[in-house]
Amino acid sequence: MRKTAGVLGVLVGLALAIVPPAADDLRAQNRDLKAQFFSRYLNRPAPPFTLKDVSGKVARLADYRGKVVLLNFWFSTCFPCRQETPDLVTLHNVHHEKGLMILGVNTDRLVMPEDDGAMRRKFIDTYKIPYPVLIADWEVYKAYGQAPVQPISFLIDRSGKIVEIFWGAYPGPAFDRAVRPHLAASPPPPARPSSAAGASK
Repeated sequence: MRKTAGVLGVLVGLALAIVPPAADDLRAQNRDLKAQFFSRYLNRPAPPFTLKDVSGKVARLADYRGKVVLLNFWFSTCFPCRQETPDLVTLHNVHHEKGLMILGVNTDRLVMPEDDGAMRRKFIDTYKIPYPVLIADWEVYKAYGQAPVQPISFLIDRSGKIVEIFWGAYPGPAFDRAVRPHLAASPPPPARPSSAAGASK
């Protein structure tokens, strides 16, 4: 009996040594995913998009060129999204007149299509969201890496470049610290029209 127990103990020990704990594997995979995601998007031009807001109005990312844009992906039953939304409302109220544009990109239609927008409407009413809420489609979802965590927010500077990624929910002061330097920066000069080919000098 003792011999059998000893053999089992050795086998269990070997198994634990060979197979790392699942939690450690998951943490490592998450670190790799996050690093790859940041490498793909950070300090690169934000992917363009054209979406409709909850009232059916068309919104294009290009419409906000020259502003600082915080693009926030969220869905209605996401508890961390509920935690950070009041801070985003405050951020909008404090900085909107200085050139900050918060765009909420709601993914309910993709992740919970059976709800048909009921939870989204309740969410917007509950938090009295003052900034535009856009309805995500598969094109924008894929363009932004299928939002591997939600919420996830992309801070886009006045030139249209992604300068910071908020992976998960963040408190208001973190957003505030991030946006202030970019709001202080001057807007980029308007693009000059190219000279017509063959124009006389």
